[in-house]
Amino acid sequence: MKRVILPALALASVLAFAASCGNSGKPADGNKTGGDDKIVRPAPPDEYKGKTNPTPDAVEEGKKLFETHCVTCHGPNGDGDSPVGSALTPPATNLTDAKLQDAIGDDYIFWRITEGGKALGYEGMTPFKETLKEEQRWQVVAYVRSLKK
Repeated sequence: MKRVILPALALASVLAFAASCGNSGKPADGNKTGGDDKIVRPAPPDEYKGKTNPTPDAVEEGKKLFETHCVTCHGPNGDGDSPVGSALTPPATNLTDAKLQDAIGDDYIFWRITEGGKALGYEGMTPFKETLKEEQRWQVVAYVRSLKK
């Protein structure tokens, strides 16, 4: 059980990873511009910048990984609606938020899944670079992209 919960907390936090957004879709860190409600995130570090998903069609594989590692925090629908995700600081990200999805690239999502919350200065989400192979992390990116509403 410990083996399943820890990775789940990690990915959930990561994708508090993908955005530091709460269930409302608003960034927990307050990164917005003006009154247009646009979500803004920092650019990924150079080692991740510009990377594109080599497995964009691997949605089913990504879904299985998401169900194993991410649902505890991001919820079964990826909207961050879970007791564990709500208790995190910042709360688990609503990965279905179209504004969030439009504001971030695959490189950003991959970076956050790989490096976890510490990439943005918090410990809520553990990194998956040691838990999931690179191809698997890209598969999760493919699935996360499929959640956009």
